[in-house]
Amino acid sequence: MLAVEIILLLGCIVLAARLGGIGVGLAGGLGLVIAVFILGIAPGDIPVAVILIIMSVILALSVMQKAGGMGYMVKVAENMLRNNPKYINILAPATTFVLTTLAGTGYSAMSVLNVIQQVAKESGVRPSQPLSSAVVASQIAITASPISGATAAMYVVVEQMGVGFGSALAVIFPAALFGSIVAAFIASKQGCDLKDDPIYLDRVKKGLVNFTPKEEKDIEPTAEAKRSVLIFMLGVVFIVAMLLFKPQLGHTLGSRDIIVITMLFVSFLMAMTCKVKLTDIKKASIFADGAESLIVILGIVWLSSTIIGSHIPEIKEIAGTVLNDHPALLAVVFFGTSALLFSQGATSALLVPIAASLGVDAGTILASFVAVSALYITNIYPTTAFAIATDDTGSFLSNKWNGSFLVNHPFFLPGFFGIVAAVPVGFFLAELFIK
Repeated sequence: MLAVEIILLLGCIVLAARLGGIGVGLAGGLGLVIAVFILGIAPGDIPVAVILIIMSVILALSVMQKAGGMGYMVKVAENMLRNNPKYINILAPATTFVLTTLAGTGYSAMSVLNVIQQVAKESGVRPSQPLSSAVVASQIAITASPISGATAAMYVVVEQMGVGFGSALAVIFPAALFGSIVAAFIASKQGCDLKDDPIYLDRVKKGLVNFTPKEEKDIEPTAEAKRSVLIFMLGVVFIVAMLLFKPQLGHTLGSRDIIVITMLFVSFLMAMTCKVKLTDIKKASIFADGAESLIVILGIVWLSSTIIGSHIPEIKEIAGTVLNDHPALLAVVFFGTSALLFSQGATSALLVPIAASLGVDAGTILASFVAVSALYITNIYPTTAFAIATDDTGSFLSNKWNGSFLVNHPFFLPGFFGIVAAVPVGFFLAELFIK
């Protein structure tokens, strides 16, 4: 029976990877029907805390987007990139890292990818270099963001293991930052110079490369847009402070309640003070993307907790010893699972509770956490696909970089070596900060 259940789980994960997007959650629904109604397995625990946290953050981001705040943040990033074109290979990943860390979603990076490619080609830089590092940095930054769904899912578990929020951030943020720096360096070395690329030169001759950016109205950000960003950032600061100084403040609130209450209140303040129509909030693109992520987590994570949760004693016996002897293997498991699920949040919600139940210590979980960011293994994830689509120079089109053999694309090596470099840094920091 165990073999059948494992085959079912792996089959649904593979199907989820093929379907992508909301299909990941739907594949979980298929697996749940088979597991519960055919195989007779009792339903596992629904990841309620993670879903509630993500839902509240999505609401706040959607209100901010409708207030113009997201556009204002993007405009600031755009101005920085255009004013410093020679440093595009440094500033592009730095911009997406900051945007993702502050917004808690990697999709925020998509708003500046077109700007990155325009600045790159105007500066004679191969666009695939800053675009690939920017995408990888946005994915890794999810594990550095204090408000991302993945971080929330992880911290809900390690908090119960006695780890303070400040200690957790002291491990995950520098590790993710270091991984992004390594990824940016490797990306900057990939491919020949743009002026030496025959595909690029041929496309220039054919008039397929647009050197003139599309004219955009230079709309000054409104007071409401700036106010919404300020309110949202103050909310983030409040959440971090409440978690960081929990012993000094003397409260007993958990991370779930702090985040959900604060994000609901922040949403209310932005809506009331930034002229946001309540009926427009649900029309925000972030609202739709967020709803998709909730379905993904509900379906595939619930299926996993149902099947794996029913075999925790056996798994503990087999895996507990292995992970205790070789704790770095947890990072390998995180890496492989996230590559299949295309979701840091789903991977974190699925595997971190299992790792804790197997007796894996909090330091190992935090050190390995950056490895849940392997969404770049193929080039079909939304941000990677958009980066390719936005480039008209052909820097992604040669046989060496077009993904025709699944992993031969410019995102793979920067992402892979970025995580490989970040995990040891995480273990080093865990030794210092996690007692």
